[in-house]
Amino acid sequence: MGFYTTLISWGILVSSITGGATMLSTKDPRSSTAVPRTRKTSPSKKDELPWSERPLVPLQLASQVSGISSTSIYRMASQGRLVLRRVAGRVLVETPGLVKLIGSAEPWAPSDRGKAARAKRSELARASWRTSGGAA
Repeated sequence: MGFYTTLISWGILVSSITGGATMLSTKDPRSSTAVPRTRKTSPSKKDELPWSERPLVPLQLASQVSGISSTSIYRMASQGRLVLRRVAGRVLVETPGLVKLIGSAEPWAPSDRGKAARAKRSELARASWRTSGGAA
């Protein structure tokens, strides 16, 4: 049995020299029975606890949930607004503090910040246009 033939019988060969054929076997070369393929599976989504019911959440998840950067989370922790824990080298955020932070967010409303400055610039532009001879 040649080298490529052995690889083919083991289901390892992905492309052959002659035809570029693709093959993947589900049979064990040492027996005549098919071997079921198994995959590593993560716990199903229905088995996971929602983030709000966990005592601690990873920093990245806290960042995604709150919509603020991880740098801002560190800053809020230094200000005492959040509590961070280090477990097994990972930085985790206490969930009750995160829920409180999200709940304390102000509703967004457009501001008039800069309205006076825009009016002043507009008036200066009109005055400059008048003095430069722009008005006929």
